[in-house]
Amino acid sequence: MDGWQLAEFAGLKQAAREQVTQDAWQKNGTLAVRLKVDEIDERAILAHEAWHQDHYDFGWDRVLKWKTRPANARALDIALWHDDQLAGMCWASPQASKEKIMVLYLQRNPDSTLPTRGYVAPLYLSGVRYYALMLGLQWVVIRDPLPQARAAYELDGFRQVKGIGLAYDLARGYASHTLEGFPNGQ
Repeated sequence: MDGWQLAEFAGLKQAAREQVTQDAWQKNGTLAVRLKVDEIDERAILAHEAWHQDHYDFGWDRVLKWKTRPANARALDIALWHDDQLAGMCWASPQASKEKIMVLYLQRNPDSTLPTRGYVAPLYLSGVRYYALMLGLQWVVIRDPLPQARAAYELDGFRQVKGIGLAYDLARGYASHTLEGFPNGQ
């Protein structure tokens, strides 16, 4: 992969992060004032390590190494900050696929007092859908969703698709959890 392609992917990733910011403003302007959307970096990894005990270890510390690999050049990483507190992180990658992007890791800060609760996954999924559209992909797939998160993904338009998994079909329209944007409102 040459420098031009890497720069193009960097621009698309930044556009996807900006989409998260735009969606935050549409969903809750009061909250959006205090949000910052960025890439996953060492600061985010350190902030994650400070979260109180969460029994799900997604291995976020590996992301910094993954980002340097050519095989992950098309992967999207997003860190969401509320003031100076990490609200969550997301890692999604098309891997070698030309039709789908896999949401491999998506985690919110387990602190239930954070005002970002209920917003983290929908905002990330909006950014991933936007990124997938820019890449010309058809599906956004949640790999191995936690059972307690499955219903939230389904509210956001994901459906179990045979041979694909828990997926969002981008051909149906880019929409939030409402039916707006779907053909015939379906």
